[in-house]
Amino acid sequence: MGNQKLKSIKEVNGWKVNHPHSAANNFYALFTVIFAAFPLCILFIPLYSRVVPPNFFDGLNGLDIFRYTIDKLTELFSQLINGAPSVIASNAYIDKMVELVQPDANPAMAQAIPYTFMAMGIILGIMMILSVVLIILSIVHFAKGYLRSAAAVKRIAITDFVFTLFIFLGFIFIFFTVRALSAPPVDLFIWLTTIPLAVSIFFAIFFASFYGNSFRDSILEGDLKLQEEEITVEHISKVHEINKVKYTESTTLPPKLDSIGGHAFAENQNLIVANIPLNITKLGAGAFANCLNLQVVSIPNSIKEIGFNCFFNCVELERINYAGTKSEWRKIKRGSNWLAKAKTTEVVCLDGTIIVNPYH
Repeated sequence: MGNQKLKSIKEVNGWKVNHPHSAANNFYALFTVIFAAFPLCILFIPLYSRVVPPNFFDGLNGLDIFRYTIDKLTELFSQLINGAPSVIASNAYIDKMVELVQPDANPAMAQAIPYTFMAMGIILGIMMILSVVLIILSIVHFAKGYLRSAAAVKRIAITDFVFTLFIFLGFIFIFFTVRALSAPPVDLFIWLTTIPLAVSIFFAIFFASFYGNSFRDSILEGDLKLQEEEITVEHISKVHEINKVKYTESTTLPPKLDSIGGHAFAENQNLIVANIPLNITKLGAGAFANCLNLQVVSIPNSIKEIGFNCFFNCVELERINYAGTKSEWRKIKRGSNWLAKAKTTEVVCLDGTIIVNPYH
């Protein structure tokens, strides 16, 4: 019965509960697999073509660039050690581009193009490593039914977009260089380069937004414990601010919490007693606004700021306990209407009760 109850919980005190094999988890895992395979596809997608019209199967692809990079690094290393290269890096497309910029007239640019491709090849190699990491993560994700580190996937997705952007900018540099220095000017059909860039942008946006909506500030179902019909949270991850509470069965808040965000508990009709833990320094704007059944609030002396409309329209609020003195209370910065339309205008301090202005 307890496990069934835990499985029905969607949110506890501002944390989304991440259930194994939930729709969000499976959907995220599916896109992780697709995205993990994407850098491998770049190896075979032609990023540049001189065929008119461009032929999808005829052009310079990522695998060609990667091979050229390996040969170029081998050439440089061999030249450094032996004084003469044992391998000469060569690719028909790249060699043609170097030829078009007229090496005799523009030796610097003729050198810049191969090194730009070499840099792009190194970036492609890093993307391959990230792809393998993502594939491993996706396999573990499918097997366990949940992703413990969705933030890592998001970071990899954004990193991949940045690397893809570098590759795109490299082709743009080569395009304008060759076109400007060749006589007569030639057109290089690099529009295929936009395919991996567009796909990378899409996945970066998807991972960032889906992570924010489904996994940020989340806890695993295994972190929930049912004790005498009360749900408690164990093994809390690094959460510094509670942003929004839609479901509250336990009033236990994490000890390392720094602040309660704006409208975090607003309109929460289940909340009757709010015990704000020590170390909280700020209550956001409207944090407890329109909590119509809230009766008692206990505020620690660590509080430095109470946002505007914080307890607005708490019509059943009978008592505010403050774990400090009257003089300490007066130093707290309070926003406008912080206690407006509440039942009480009194704060019980350690050295007596103080009448407060609910509008300031």
